[in-house]
Amino acid sequence: MSEEIIPRSALHKFLGGQGMAFDFNRYLHLFRRFLWLIAVIVCAGMAGTYAWLSRQPKIYASRAVVQVEQAEAKVMGSKVEDVQTEKLEAEDYIQTIVQSFTSTNVLVRAAQIAGIDKDPSVSSGVTPGKAYSDDAIAAQIRKRISVSLRRNTRLIDIVAEDVDPKRAADIAAGVVQAYLRQNFEQQYKTANQATQFLQEQADELKKKLEASERQLQAYKEQHNAVSLENSENIISDKLKDLNARAIEAKNNRIRLESDINTLRKIPANDTERMLQIGSVAAIQQVSDIRNAIVTAEADLAALQKRYLPLHPKYIAAVTQIQRLKQALQETLRNAGKILESQYASAKDAEDKINALLKEQEEAALDLSKLAIPYNTLQREVDSDRAMYDALNTRIRETSISQGIEKSPFHMVEEPVPGNHPIKPEMEKILALAFVLSLAAAVALVITMDSLDETLRSIDQAEQFLGLPALAVVPEEPVKSGARTSAFARNDSRQAEAFRTLRTSLSLLGNDDDARRIFLLTSAVPSEGKSFSSVSLAQAFALDGQRTILVEADMRRPTLFKSYPNLADRQTPGLTDVLSGNTALEKAIVQAPEENLSLLFAGRAAPSPAELLSGKVFDRLIQKLLPEFDRIVIDTAPINAISDTLTMISAAQYVVLVVRPAKTSKRAIARACHLIEKAKGVAAGFVLNRANFKVGSGYYYYYYGNKYSYKA
Repeated sequence: MSEEIIPRSALHKFLGGQGMAFDFNRYLHLFRRFLWLIAVIVCAGMAGTYAWLSRQPKIYASRAVVQVEQAEAKVMGSKVEDVQTEKLEAEDYIQTIVQSFTSTNVLVRAAQIAGIDKDPSVSSGVTPGKAYSDDAIAAQIRKRISVSLRRNTRLIDIVAEDVDPKRAADIAAGVVQAYLRQNFEQQYKTANQATQFLQEQADELKKKLEASERQLQAYKEQHNAVSLENSENIISDKLKDLNARAIEAKNNRIRLESDINTLRKIPANDTERMLQIGSVAAIQQVSDIRNAIVTAEADLAALQKRYLPLHPKYIAAVTQIQRLKQALQETLRNAGKILESQYASAKDAEDKINALLKEQEEAALDLSKLAIPYNTLQREVDSDRAMYDALNTRIRETSISQGIEKSPFHMVEEPVPGNHPIKPEMEKILALAFVLSLAAAVALVITMDSLDETLRSIDQAEQFLGLPALAVVPEEPVKSGARTSAFARNDSRQAEAFRTLRTSLSLLGNDDDARRIFLLTSAVPSEGKSFSSVSLAQAFALDGQRTILVEADMRRPTLFKSYPNLADRQTPGLTDVLSGNTALEKAIVQAPEENLSLLFAGRAAPSPAELLSGKVFDRLIQKLLPEFDRIVIDTAPINAISDTLTMISAAQYVVLVVRPAKTSKRAIARACHLIEKAKGVAAGFVLNRANFKVGSGYYYYYYGNKYSYKA
């Protein structure tokens, strides 16, 4: 027996719920197959949408465009605009203006201007018999308008919608006029209040400024503080310089103190660690000797390339380096004393600088005592004078009429009645309906496909079963009286398919003796296994191989129908040989085809399962091996009866015949499980009776029927 070639059982894959990877080609052919259903759903959706759109009222739009100026001059304007001018280009402020267009007061006034506040269509929210409510009228107008700010501009679009194009234009114009009128009234009222308030504030500031100036002058005379500001600047510069020098002296002292403590912990002969201390390495004598050592070592390196170690110049250079290192070690022994001397000098300098700093701080403190009241009085005088001058300037240069003369809002586009309705948007809604209908149709087709329990393509079958596809046999009409074999016509597509199957089986295994016995079975009846068995046997025979077809389906034999001139239902065959009533040699019948022999099922047996008990069938097959190159065994459906399970051990390979779009996955998975359980070696499967009317690529995406003749 050859080694098992099934990587994983189909039943495990089916029950384990392993999903299949997305196959674009399979879904493409699936949609082609149900193209009529998709077209029906899309047409129905489009027709329904069009009928709904036809009953919708036509809505017209009219647009007015208002421009907001960059800055609005207020009453506190011209000379102090950085403080008093309101920036209208700020996005939050413009958004506030946009929202103001839809306020209740503006919308009610707009309805009055347009003359539609009594219109029944506008006042439909008002209870009959009662007075018109401002809120109800505003709510109805608000449904008809939209106000928006154009991005990165100061243009505001006011769009009104209505079934009457003229009324839409009136509503848009009324909203703009109502807002501009309300803004004008607010400006006028604000200007009057601001002017009165400014005059009162100017009088109070005048009195306060006079009092502040008198207090400042009295303080100057009392403390002789005319040049106080210059003195403060001089003392401040001295304090900054002394403070920087004090910090530098302190840091130098702390560094020396730390290095002295570190040096005390290092042995006197450990020059490497001493040199790692920054203060020690910075000593002038140490630095000079280290530089001399570096120079001497460089000279020695140059001498090494020219002289041997015993050369006088080489010895002199080595001696020089040793003397320098000894001198460095002696200098480092005195490093502690040198650092202590530097520490004493640093501490003395720090004390002197701190004393000077303290004297200067005391002088600054005395001066600050005088400066605090002085600066307070000076700031108060400056502040009062600035406010007083600003108020007087504004009052003199700007009158109330000038403050409200220029409006920051301008209508740059007048509303006009629309010629074409904007709603309903036929093209957009129909396009959306088309997309949604198409999506629904595709979803329905995919759902139907996911509920389909059959295998419909080669890739799907290979992925589900874990077996290779050996051949695809197309569905072809059978003419009356024709023999049930693919080779009724040698140039047919079915004949070419079985030649492919013959080639696939001939490539199995590494030894020709390991691929001589083939057993064909199916999951359920009517899969075409007997047809496939006859056609495969004839294919082997046409290839010049001595072939015998053993009809092992003893319960429903059909081989005699393919050869009516050679046998009938009572012709001795397999049952007679197994029961011992007929010798094997006498039961074998030579077929009309060259190199092909037949062993019919034989006469009906009361209990075929009893005839197959033990290894009697296996021994029969072994007797046939010396006489034939290929043995094809046609068996009963493996899920239906147990006869096939008994015969599997006699075969070298098992070929499963599957009919697409008919046999359920569950039945095929069970058949694969039974073959595996019986320790059979599944060579692969044959996809039989594939319907090429939906396109050959539907069953096998990579091969079509271009290289076969039409049947």
